[in-house]
Amino acid sequence: MKIYICFTSAKTKTVKAKKLKRTKVTVNALTVKKAKGEVKYKKLSGSKKLTVNKKGKITIKKGTKKGTYKIKIKITAKGTKKYKSKTVTKKITIKIK
Repeated sequence: MKIYICFTSAKTKTVKAKKLKRTKVTVNALTVKKAKGEVKYKKLSGSKKLTVNKKGKITIKKGTKKGTYKIKIKITAKGTKKYKSKTVTKKITIKIK
């Protein structure tokens, strides 16, 4: 069986606090390339102001104050008959200025 899945992410994303006063903001900090099978995302730890959806996008809640927020995400590619499943854990920092 082969194992070939490429996970990339931006370690830090910056968001302006002015945008968060009016509405929540969604950022795409994760990119999964060449994954075989279904890809799942799960928040392991981090600020309560940050959430992760099924597509791996991070949502920052409305009214979040300026500062640095961290989130740890588990990414799992299910695999297929020819490819084994693979799990990777990524840490991402969100800076609000």
